[in-house]
Amino acid sequence: MRRLIAIRLVAFFFLIAVIALPLCAQQNEALNRIALVIGNSNYEGTAKLKNPVNDAQDIGDTLTSLGFDAEVLTDADLYSMEDSVLRFRDKLAKSPNSVGFFYYAGHGVQSGGENYLIPVDARLNSESMLRTRAVPLQFVLDSLSEAHNKLNIIVLDACRDNPFSWARSSARGLAVVGQLPPASIVVYSTSAGRVAQDGTGRNGMFTEELLKHLPTPGLDITEVLRRTGEGVQAKTDGAQIPAIYSQFFGFLRLAGEGEGGGLAHGSAAQSATYGSAQGGTQGAPGDASLDYLPAFFDEAPRNTKLAIAKAEELTWDEKWLSAWRLLQKTDPTDRDPYILAEKIRTALDGNSYTDNYRGFSFYDTPPDGDVDKARADGTIDEEYFDFDPHAAVQVLLDRGVDIPPVLALALGDFYYNVYNYYPDDWSLTSDEILAEGLRWFDLANENYIVVDTTSVIHYAELLMKAGRNTDAVAILSDQVEWEPDDRYLRQTFVDALVRAVQIDEALGQLDMLIANTGSKEEALDYYKQAAQIAFDNRKSTQLEHYLAALEKDYPDDWFGPAMRHRLAVNTGDKLRAQKIAEDLLTRFPPSVSTDALESILTNWLLDPAGPSAGLSFLDSSILAAKGKPPELGIFYLYRALYRYFTVEKDPVSKARDAAIQRSFEDLDSAEKYLRQAGEPEDGMLESIKHIREEWGK
Repeated sequence: MRRLIAIRLVAFFFLIAVIALPLCAQQNEALNRIALVIGNSNYEGTAKLKNPVNDAQDIGDTLTSLGFDAEVLTDADLYSMEDSVLRFRDKLAKSPNSVGFFYYAGHGVQSGGENYLIPVDARLNSESMLRTRAVPLQFVLDSLSEAHNKLNIIVLDACRDNPFSWARSSARGLAVVGQLPPASIVVYSTSAGRVAQDGTGRNGMFTEELLKHLPTPGLDITEVLRRTGEGVQAKTDGAQIPAIYSQFFGFLRLAGEGEGGGLAHGSAAQSATYGSAQGGTQGAPGDASLDYLPAFFDEAPRNTKLAIAKAEELTWDEKWLSAWRLLQKTDPTDRDPYILAEKIRTALDGNSYTDNYRGFSFYDTPPDGDVDKARADGTIDEEYFDFDPHAAVQVLLDRGVDIPPVLALALGDFYYNVYNYYPDDWSLTSDEILAEGLRWFDLANENYIVVDTTSVIHYAELLMKAGRNTDAVAILSDQVEWEPDDRYLRQTFVDALVRAVQIDEALGQLDMLIANTGSKEEALDYYKQAAQIAFDNRKSTQLEHYLAALEKDYPDDWFGPAMRHRLAVNTGDKLRAQKIAEDLLTRFPPSVSTDALESILTNWLLDPAGPSAGLSFLDSSILAAKGKPPELGIFYLYRALYRYFTVEKDPVSKARDAAIQRSFEDLDSAEKYLRQAGEPEDGMLESIKHIREEWGK
């Protein structure tokens, strides 16, 4: 599990290459490179550190070789650190078209959720002194925000144990990063709340790996960080887990294609190169760009990667048909597992029609984006292709082809879609499709590449369908840490926690959703869900809390009183249940909305003492509604339904037959009064027609 989390953390940033949003509009744009590198080892008032000065010197040398204007500070005091950050900001601000690289190695601590970088002259006798005698990380991040440059990379090898005497009252390591500058990457040498290890040689464990991969020719920064994190995890057996927080959605290669040893050669090595919707960067002479290559295709052959990258570039312009034709031309018989993976991705994301997931239609979006007009004018180019991923992968397996993880991931998403929209005339049963989906998702997860939020949710939902609720909780827990603002993800996490009978944790997640939503209507939905979960799991204290909030903040909503009614029904308090029901229908008359009526009737249908109280309530409601055709029509209709549902599953008997007959008579009365009230034919009268047809069966 720790290894899964570790690779998920470092792979998260690598994942965003999939979405490939452009950072700049110009192709092959030369960008200035500016770096500030600080390494503090020889502390005056606390434990000295072995590696940071060496780390800073070596990182500075490497960045210089990659074309950076690098300022290196070692054993810096408070003033020097603060002043250097401001100089760094000003340099970047003077060159808006620039890449900034900030590196810090040394002591770093957190306090009150804030992170602090410790100067060598800091004498911190109490935690409160951090505010004035250390450098807040947020000061660094805010300074970089003020620069308004293209991209900033912030690397912190600063998560060693808090060395101060008051550390027992403080959390270990660093806290989750605060407000990120736009277009930035913040890298921790270990996860939030964890500590990093010193190295056994010249450099710290994390920096040693970073130095190994930074100069590698042709690597995007995302891949540099992924390989660095993987190396740290492997060397520490999962004890140190690098973490990345990112708001950068482009591409950056620090070492040019074909350069050896990471040394800068020529103008190509002196400029950072970004992916662009206008065409991206150029690879080797005669090759198409690889800037649009999605994540996890590293092991594909070069020509395959070129085709996939070009297809992805077309999909970013919504040229789905052109992308498909390119992939089909590259591998018409689906023999290449990597092309097959990209075909599945394209088919799921870009089809305009699917025939039972064994054939797909595609079109190229017209320049003005108006697909409907192009269809009406007959100018859209749309074509259908037979394509059966299930059959294709069976052929690969029969040939003994090893299925690469990226194809396993695509297959997991494919079978998820088939399972949820189970088509007719499929060769597999629903259970077999579920098993196939989990088979491939499990393989992808073993290789640490199920990191895209959509795929994580798909995987988790299949796990829950198979009863593997604890596994679903684990994978969703990891993802929620990375995507805390994704409400649908957190809702899925709540579902998994409930299924795993981790009720307090589920309610805690809903509390977070309630606290962080900016919409009162959305908060109402979360309150309702939380109250339902608390009721179903007999969490009386939490239930009272949610009901009180509903009644206070949403006095015009029926749900809170309806839950009070359910409580009264379940505890056998018949008089209170009757009174609540009467009050509810006075406040929320069924002629306006039937929600409240349906809720209280459902409560009585589930009454442990039997459903008779609900029928009695409907009887009295019909008597009280005499002379009011709309209300009478509604009450007769619901009494018909209520009677039918209470006897439908009983063995055939005279009593059952009589009750069903009375249900039909109530339908007649409902229809009569609704017609008197002028009910439109496409409303409840249409429903009555369908009910008669259904019951007639």
